[in-house]
Amino acid sequence: MCLITRLFSERQVSPVLSWPTIVQLVSRGLSKLCAFVGLRHRAAKAQQHQGGQRSNKLLKGIFPSSHAVASHYHHYKEDIKDSIVPHEYMLSIYRTYSAAEKLGLNASFFRSSKSANTITSFVDRGTDDILHSPLRRQKYMFDVSTLSDKEELVGAELRIFRRPSGNLHTSLGLYDIQLYPCRADTLLDSRSLDSLDSTNAGWEVLDAWEMFKMHPHRQQQLCLQVRATVGKTDAEVDLRQLGLDREGRSQQEKAILVAYTRSKKRENLFSEIKEKMKSRRRRRTALSNRHGKRHGKKSKSRCSKKALHVNFKELGWDDWIIAPLDYEAYHCEGVCDFPLRSHLEPTNHAIIQTLMNSMDPNSTPPSCCVPTKLSPISILYIDSGNNVVYKQYEDMVVEQCGCR
Repeated sequence: MCLITRLFSERQVSPVLSWPTIVQLVSRGLSKLCAFVGLRHRAAKAQQHQGGQRSNKLLKGIFPSSHAVASHYHHYKEDIKDSIVPHEYMLSIYRTYSAAEKLGLNASFFRSSKSANTITSFVDRGTDDILHSPLRRQKYMFDVSTLSDKEELVGAELRIFRRPSGNLHTSLGLYDIQLYPCRADTLLDSRSLDSLDSTNAGWEVLDAWEMFKMHPHRQQQLCLQVRATVGKTDAEVDLRQLGLDREGRSQQEKAILVAYTRSKKRENLFSEIKEKMKSRRRRRTALSNRHGKRHGKKSKSRCSKKALHVNFKELGWDDWIIAPLDYEAYHCEGVCDFPLRSHLEPTNHAIIQTLMNSMDPNSTPPSCCVPTKLSPISILYIDSGNNVVYKQYEDMVVEQCGCR
């Protein structure tokens, strides 16, 4: 049994298992499979080399030359004045699940009715009140207006980067970091911090899902506040001493609210495209350069899977899609003639239609060579609210072809 499959089966991943835990599970499993991934990668490269030139002629610019996410973002920042830097947490999610997808390891998990297929990060927009010292409570402000009622919220968490601190009294033992709504005293979540660990930097993760449950109707703005106490007492600690103040923070160190949602119905890329077209001028460069020309004569080979290299840059989508920059989508091409091969898994109707066509081609068209099995890919992109979003889109890669 595959290592990743065994990890999931042994732990019996439930709908309530947290996403960070799942990311850790998949990451740990993938690290054990590096050698296998390398072999698969080299084999895929060899296959792409054989069909790459033909696929470029076939669809030169349907969907970018392969670059690392970091190098793409360097180019992206040069092109866009107000660049948006994806948080490392979002990049790690993308890397983990896109790698798992290539091995077909996480498909069953995403089919779970309660699991998320979309993860959205909202960057903190609040500011410290420098007039108040010490800093007893810190507010975090998030614009969550892009969260859609069409998606079911299945989890939310506040991730705060804690810088190392040398000002705490280690003899006091544990500190309690607590999360509240800004306008209520309802405790949403808390976690303990050992004073001995406070000298090390790290991310503090607090569950914020209860905040959304308290307000089932989606809000435009969300305000959360954090305080820290000595142990379980009510004596508040200066958050600056815990390394939780905002002063001098880089973009990667800013707090983020992460929302985990699942689409209530299957979505396609066109919903994202329509949102993007509302906020920017439509780019037709890649499509207009093609002049509607079609490739050569129709193939007379039997129905089979052929190469199709997808390049988002040539589509003009590279200003909002972060990764992947390109991928192999494949396509189905060829004739469905009689007798149909069993590996094409024809339907009974396709068999009859093909038989009728073989007897009298003018009376009945042949059955069509179409995808019969498709797989998803992960996409990291910027939504209309300039938030970085991870989403798994179904039916993006052809796995098998057949006659229908």
